[in-house]
Amino acid sequence: MEITITIWESMLDADMNVRYWTHLSRQYYKWERLIKIFLAIMASGTVASWSFWADLSILWKILSALAAITAIISPLLKLDATIESLSTIKGKWKKVLSDYETLWLSRKNKAKDELIKEYSRIKGIENEIDEKNLPKKKKLVLQIQDEVEISRGIRHK
Repeated sequence: MEITITIWESMLDADMNVRYWTHLSRQYYKWERLIKIFLAIMASGTVASWSFWADLSILWKILSALAAITAIISPLLKLDATIESLSTIKGKWKKVLSDYETLWLSRKNKAKDELIKEYSRIKGIENEIDEKNLPKKKKLVLQIQDEVEISRGIRHK
């Protein structure tokens, strides 16, 4: 395969990964924030003293139970660690994408040997990215692939 095609496809793959990990890290951050807000509201003693809860005592009991369960399972979900890992992966992919884009833009000014050498260097960095134990969402991958193809002019909406 021609090196320029390989660089192009690797750049698209890196673009897809940046978008995928960015989307996932935002999604997990939103979930973590919602959980913390919910727990903070439910932990407030003043919430329990609001008069309208007297008419909705069963709802108050259900929300209190949900808050207790959420407080117990929240640390087990390890959202903080997952968000940190997602952000780290995203940062690494951004660097790889930037390197591929730079290589792509300079491809006409470099000899084939230079392109191969630089491609190999970037590919080595890419191969060191460890995505084990991180969430994989196939439907999201397909959505992001479509997004990349449209943004790069490969396909139209």
